[in-house]
Amino acid sequence: MQDGAQVEVAPEAPPPRPYTVLAYKTMATMAERLVAAEPQRFRYFETSWGRFEDSGMDDIVVGGFAPTNLVRHTHVLMMCDFHSNDAILSQLHVLIMLCESFIASLTIFLPYLPVATKERVTVEGQVATANTVSRMLSSLPHHGPPARCMFFDLHTLQQRFYLHSGAAASMHSCIPLLQKYVLGDGKCGIDALAFPDEGAQKRFGHQLADEGLDFIVCGKQRVGNDRKVTITDGEARGKRVLIIDDMVKTGGTLAEAAKALKASGATRVSAFVSHAAFPGDSYRRFCKGGDRAVFDRIYVTNSNPLVAERLAAVDPFVVLDILPQLLVDL
Repeated sequence: MQDGAQVEVAPEAPPPRPYTVLAYKTMATMAERLVAAEPQRFRYFETSWGRFEDSGMDDIVVGGFAPTNLVRHTHVLMMCDFHSNDAILSQLHVLIMLCESFIASLTIFLPYLPVATKERVTVEGQVATANTVSRMLSSLPHHGPPARCMFFDLHTLQQRFYLHSGAAASMHSCIPLLQKYVLGDGKCGIDALAFPDEGAQKRFGHQLADEGLDFIVCGKQRVGNDRKVTITDGEARGKRVLIIDDMVKTGGTLAEAAKALKASGATRVSAFVSHAAFPGDSYRRFCKGGDRAVFDRIYVTNSNPLVAERLAAVDPFVVLDILPQLLVDL
């Protein structure tokens, strides 16, 4: 080395940000596992989600504030679950309170947003609840930077722009979980990836382009007075196919796509969806003996915890844990 020569030293990466963790009651178990995974980074305080007997109104006590306030001036991660109107209102109480509690920042982990499917008005008088919920989040009191709302595979991508002022969308995907735990497993034996419509192919295809698998695209076409799912691009014959979509409600389109693939010669059909809604017992139609029992496996995440808890106990469902992806994306 010559005298006087300067040696460039690469800057060290900043240490991971520590978080104070709070959670809605359906997310409490995941919050505890988050702390167990990285106890030096996360500190969880349990919240009491009670109700007054006379009125049924919320009686909430957020942990970490008494007898000593350990939340003030910290970065707060609030793990939310908007599965019902009651749940949304209860959590909004807490979110507003947090923004008025001198915290350094607020991150809202909301992987599944059910109202994202109600983003348009086709008949005057309909209420676009995707808009109203976004307005509520955007109207959180200012406490410094906007609240970061972490969404995973948001059903309606343009909804990220519904947020403004007090909240900003942070977009994430469950596809890395699919790549690591399903496609990365040499035993899965997938030959082709299928998409139930062109929109799903445009959305997820670029993330999966390097997997070296064939793509098959399906679509709904009118046959007489009926709308039928058919293959519009690709070849399924002799292949083990995995259908990919962002969410499933009752699963009608998913099942029709699987039937079309099998009718075209697919030897086996599985599915991966980021979010499982499945109202009531609609998921049972996919179990053995059901009229939609056409799947070898259906992979979902636990982004919708109440539904995921039921699915984990029955075939053909396999529940993938979203927690590892949260740790990466934070």
